[in-house]
Amino acid sequence: MTGTHIQRTLRRMPYLIGTGIIAGAVAMTSMPAYAQNETIVVTARKVQENLQDVPVSVTAFTGETFEEAGLTEFADISQLTPNFDVRPRGATGALFANLTIRGQTSGFLTLNADQAVGININGAPITRGTSLFSNLFDIERIEVLKGPQGTLYGKNTTGGAVNVVTRGPELDEISGYGQFTYGSFDRTDAQLVANVPLVEDTLGIRLGAALTHRDGFGIGVGTGRELADDNEIFLRGSLLFDPSDTFSIRINADYHDVDESTSIFRSLRSASLDLGFFILPIAVETTDPNFYAGNDFRAEAPFARSDEFNINATATLDLGGATLESITSYRQQNSLTLVQSAPSTSVTLGQDSDLFAQELRLSGSALDDRLTWQVGGFYSTESGEDIDNVGGFQTTAAENEGWSLFAQNSFAITDQLKLTLGLRYTNEDREVRDVSPVVSGLLQNNASFDAFSWLASLDFKPTDETLLYASISRGFRSGAIDQDNLATIVDPEFVLNYEAGFKADLFDNNVRFNTSVFYSDYTDIQRTAFDPDSIGMTGVPTTVLRNAAEATIWGFEAELQVTPVDGLSLGATVGYTNAEFDEFIDFDAAGNLLDRTDEPLGGPEWQFSLNGRYEYYVSDTAKLGIQANYFWIGEDVLAAPAVVAALEPGEGSIASIGLLNGQIDLDLEKWGGLNVAVFGTNILDKEYFVGGIALDLFGGISNRLVGEPRQWGIRVTKDF
Repeated sequence: MTGTHIQRTLRRMPYLIGTGIIAGAVAMTSMPAYAQNETIVVTARKVQENLQDVPVSVTAFTGETFEEAGLTEFADISQLTPNFDVRPRGATGALFANLTIRGQTSGFLTLNADQAVGININGAPITRGTSLFSNLFDIERIEVLKGPQGTLYGKNTTGGAVNVVTRGPELDEISGYGQFTYGSFDRTDAQLVANVPLVEDTLGIRLGAALTHRDGFGIGVGTGRELADDNEIFLRGSLLFDPSDTFSIRINADYHDVDESTSIFRSLRSASLDLGFFILPIAVETTDPNFYAGNDFRAEAPFARSDEFNINATATLDLGGATLESITSYRQQNSLTLVQSAPSTSVTLGQDSDLFAQELRLSGSALDDRLTWQVGGFYSTESGEDIDNVGGFQTTAAENEGWSLFAQNSFAITDQLKLTLGLRYTNEDREVRDVSPVVSGLLQNNASFDAFSWLASLDFKPTDETLLYASISRGFRSGAIDQDNLATIVDPEFVLNYEAGFKADLFDNNVRFNTSVFYSDYTDIQRTAFDPDSIGMTGVPTTVLRNAAEATIWGFEAELQVTPVDGLSLGATVGYTNAEFDEFIDFDAAGNLLDRTDEPLGGPEWQFSLNGRYEYYVSDTAKLGIQANYFWIGEDVLAAPAVVAALEPGEGSIASIGLLNGQIDLDLEKWGGLNVAVFGTNILDKEYFVGGIALDLFGGISNRLVGEPRQWGIRVTKDF
């Protein structure tokens, strides 16, 4: 980062802080509904802490809050989290997710490269964004960390990290619940969870199963087949062994199966390729007046299938003055999707991969608890194959092996002022091989990368209820080998992030207000771009992966929660991200030089949500709850201005989305924990798109993935 950039950042920091705080207060910005005086314990820094004491921008909420908001899928987390967006990836449908935090997109699905947003389930890493448009169940809490998290979470967290923690066994009593949901499009979901102590206060197990079914909400234009259905099986087990005050181990295992049709694929315009002797249709405009209709043309129905198995074990040993923690995990996943957008096109994408990871961390305190420290190491190995079938057949195999060492220490300079320093070194080796049936060009390539991530922050607590903090951190995304051209190796990309924030619980904990501002210098950005030298018989160049650009990202997020009277909770969230390229020289489809400097980096600028919940007792044993949530996210640009110019207005972007969800639920305590809820999603029945692609090839292509229509349902839950 240049001296000019640093000076500009320091000059603007007071303005950014003021902007974040003022905008947050005016917009009543906040987090999901929390009860008065509720303490949310998070593990954002790999130790248990009160959310309000963590000098990091974190949005955290419980599984109960998630369900009361009418949300079920991992992708729905974005509806409660400012500056976080989850969308289907391009034209491939909902099997593959694209995560964006503060303008940094997860980017790559394939094994030859890394993502920018980390995902962790019970502390175990999930390196690929497959099957994220699936239901969550039996969740304890969800945490979304914003900004580079490389010191504690590693190389693929330059945008941030998402932590999902499932409920573990309870050792004191037999308990559990059963749940059944019926709703629109013949939705029939069922969950059953049982918690059983095997040895009192020592050994227990928690078992759960979730079955999901919903008919599709649209039809294929060419075939009349049903599209966009939902069929999942989710099995989970957790074993806790806690024999003493000094040792415990928790083992989690789950299996997840998805077998459904793809999302509805809608073309806004027709496109074709003139071969001289034949006009090849590339895209066919969906003219059916029924909005929920998709393109489906072939004898083989489009599909999305995946199955994955995860197992991880977390062992904790108290050494008397220090604590040793080990997290061992293994993940095996297979995925395959077939997408049709026109009679002549058929895209098959898939992945078969295995991931093993091991983390060891030693933590403790010293100097009369003024110093808290942790050091550790991490190792992972990943291997598998990527399938990319677009008119031909290409399969690449990849192996990734990496290790890292890290340390993060916090020192209390005074009772109110604390300094935190962190450092991580990462080394990674990659190998990518072309194992297609017909191979041309380079068959194999290897590359090694290494880099440092670091963090420095100061936090100040003027009172027990308030926290001020400022930090500077550096993260990186590892280098890659271009899957389509194995001779091409790209370097890592880096993010230098400046952040300041404020957290407060005010007025007897009836008001919670958190806000932060950030400024990021983003360099050596990995992007796919047209290669004019590859233009062949079709006149269409291929794309290559390269370190194509630099960018500046700045913005703010704020969260406010108010409990004005007993039983009533009101809140909202707001996030703003300004992300533009500082330098990006590209080529268009015809091979012409294209200056994309000052273009938006991608992702929406504005995002906000409003929520309210009121609970009151209608009798001594019956409590009624009424909840409403509104979520809005701004326009998302799909293509460069040169591409947009070849299309009609609105075809080069995804319009803003505003969705209203609601729920009325009744707790019947005299029936032993019976809860009946009636809920609605997209209550206003908005017609919207959740993703798409825009290209200036073949006269212009503009395709969209359709969001779900209004749905109603009733959910019955019985505890035991």
